[in-house]
Amino acid sequence: MRTLNDKVIVGITGGIGSGKTEVCRILEKEGFAVLYADQIAKDLYVKDKKLTDKIIKAMGKKVLNFKGKISLSKLKKEIFSSESKYKKLTKLVHPAVITNLKKEIKGMEDHIVLVETALAFESGMDKDLDYIIMVYANKKNRMGRIRLRDEATFKEIEKVMHYQMDEKDKIEKSDFVIVNNKSLEALEAQTIFIGKVLKALKKRKR
Repeated sequence: MRTLNDKVIVGITGGIGSGKTEVCRILEKEGFAVLYADQIAKDLYVKDKKLTDKIIKAMGKKVLNFKGKISLSKLKKEIFSSESKYKKLTKLVHPAVITNLKKEIKGMEDHIVLVETALAFESGMDKDLDYIIMVYANKKNRMGRIRLRDEATFKEIEKVMHYQMDEKDKIEKSDFVIVNNKSLEALEAQTIFIGKVLKALKKRKR
């Protein structure tokens, strides 16, 4: 993050179904190191006992599976059941994820590290990033992709979108924007171009 003076840290963000993970896969093929904040959070739910204890205390035992471990599906259902629960969980999880990311990045040899995070701004992670790439897709396309990927209902998707920052606000706060409303080939072309730009980036001064 910005405290890691020898590295350029770039956040890749976007709303659910925007295609940010696909952008990260393309950039990985171009030789970039990518960390996935969502996967780190999922790992912490299993490995970080202090965090899991806090989550169980805040959300209740209804988020546990029959083995007494946090069930991601039950946790997701619970946190999106109310705004207060959503805020409670994010206050617990985001600092832990950011701390974990910093530790992992410190041990990497790469000069540029990309971090995929759906909630770059909502979590406050943007303050620790040198640059942010926003992957934008219109609501219709996002809805269609999520329904195919997760077999989710419109109501379920709308609920998740409700808790994410407005796309226009994210665009205004970002340094680069990739528009993903056309073909995969069009997305690849934009992403590869951004990759060339990234290689020329210097550490941004605070």
